[in-house]
Amino acid sequence: MKEIAPHIAPQYMGIKRKYGRFYLDSKPDKQSNLPLMFEYTNRGFNDDEGVYKRNRIRHYTGFRIPGKQITTKKVISYACWDVNQQMARGFRGADDVNTYITTITDKVSKYLRGKKETFQPVDMSELKRLITVNHSVSHESIVSFCENYLKRYNKPGQESTKRNISTMVSSLKDHVGTRPPLLVNVNKEFVEGFITYLTNDKKNNNTTVEKKISMLQQILREAHKQGLLGSSSALEEIKVQRSSTEIIFLKQKEIKTLEKHLPESDRLEKLKDVFLFGCYTGLRYSDLQQIHQAHYLKKSDKGQQYHVLKFVIKKTRKFHEIALPPKAVIIIEKYWDQQKFKKLLPVPSNQKANDYLKELCEDAKIDTEIELTAQYGSEVKTEIKKKYEILSCHSARHTYAILSLENGMRPEVLQRNLGHSKLSQTMDYVKILDSVRHFETLKTFAI
Repeated sequence: MKEIAPHIAPQYMGIKRKYGRFYLDSKPDKQSNLPLMFEYTNRGFNDDEGVYKRNRIRHYTGFRIPGKQITTKKVISYACWDVNQQMARGFRGADDVNTYITTITDKVSKYLRGKKETFQPVDMSELKRLITVNHSVSHESIVSFCENYLKRYNKPGQESTKRNISTMVSSLKDHVGTRPPLLVNVNKEFVEGFITYLTNDKKNNNTTVEKKISMLQQILREAHKQGLLGSSSALEEIKVQRSSTEIIFLKQKEIKTLEKHLPESDRLEKLKDVFLFGCYTGLRYSDLQQIHQAHYLKKSDKGQQYHVLKFVIKKTRKFHEIALPPKAVIIIEKYWDQQKFKKLLPVPSNQKANDYLKELCEDAKIDTEIELTAQYGSEVKTEIKKKYEILSCHSARHTYAILSLENGMRPEVLQRNLGHSKLSQTMDYVKILDSVRHFETLKTFAI
């Protein structure tokens, strides 16, 4: 009998080979766990070209076994996997794995015996459907699934979305503590409990709660597609009553005030130019940060020359082209030879930009008092803040949209300039503009 070489992994041997075998894959994950695989090989066949092909199923069971090795001179074995018995041992969850192995072995053996007794060929696709069961719900927790989803989330231009999902997952971990529920037990009541926690314990306003629940249900939909969710009730729409979001922007008078303001430091001077450029073009912060000289082009139409920016929007990955007003061109020319990597603007980090902006606008006396309304559960709270306290880089985009409409730009043109995929997104600014006009009208003719 031929001696087995020491380097051959012993998991390829086992007493259940007649009805398929279970073995550990050789590629561990980051936690050094090895995927548990099932394999069944039926009699091979020759295809239409006469080439012999194996008729084999290799199926990932969804279970992972701790990969701690026990090495001897002759063989390599694993502390948590009995090669001969093809059973898990010595770790939490081993009983679930063994129950699954027994179930699959019984199903496969019953199916194969039935085919043999009736002299029918084995249908490999039918056999694969037979062994594909919702086993992972027995050990996958809601937290671990969310964390794995976050690791896989790698959409270009969606870094801020990934940070928001990470914040939601942190809140979820705080909510469930050290014993998170399994996916099979996650239902509508669990989601409602998370809402209560976010509202009462985390003191999140309803807008924030709604966004976090939307992110959670996005992840749960992925689990549902994989057959890992025990109940679809967790995906049902849950309405979170919310107040309308306040859109902060600068009025035309405030833009002129900021244009005339002379900052005392170089960093605030640069930030002023970056923010005003956003007010003139409506670009997002992520696009202000990425645009460089290759995006800056000169065009001519009917004898008139003008400049445009042509680039791929970082958030949507779509091509975008927008004409630049003279004031924006002046800012570009000011920093043309001053930036590294031929960037057009001296854009700091998002956090620094928001901090500098508040400082800049406070110095420029942009301090109109604004009443902010936020809803926490059924309670509505209001507070008064000065405008410079709540301005952010994104306020430049809002300013561009509102002032463009005030100056007569058609909504469908503004939609293209902002890069909105739907006109309904742009129409939100039209509603705001109407309310501003009504307020100013009543204020002007107040007796």
